[in-house]
Parts: sequence; structure tokens; C-alpha cells
Amino acid sequence: MTTRYLWTLEREGRSTRSGLDTVEKIISIIVAEDVPGAMSADWVVSFMRIDADQDGSAAHESPLGWTLCLQQMAT
Repeated sequence: MTTRYLWTLEREGRSTRSGLDTVEKIISIIVAEDVPGAMSADWVVSFMRIDADQDGSAAHESPLGWTLCLQQMAT
């Protein structure tokens, strides 16, 4: 099975995006949305996966006005 994540991307002044996708797809969405930050999109998602709670959830709140939440759904 493929691991998928329920994700939500919130940004100041823009509509919220969400979905159920693989890590690779989430990274491509972050890149396409041109989310500002000090790290590349793949680093943000990788660190979130490492820091995830025991239930597989993680959140990253950027001081640059956006928040990404992930919840692992299946393996």
C-alpha cells in the first residue's frame, strides 16, 4: 500500500487548500503554490514526518504566514 496524508495548507489572504495525497504530491503542491520559507518544500515535509506525533499527525506554522498540517492515513 501507499502511504497517503490528509493535508491542509492555510495561508494568510488566500483560500485554504487540502487533500489526501502522497508525500511527493504534497511537495509538488507546496512548490506550485510558491509558499515562502527558508527551507525547500521537501525538507519541510520530511521534518514534519520525522516530528510527527504517535498518531501520525504533524503541523508546521511558518512565521511567514502559512501553516501546513499532515495526518498519516494509510501505509
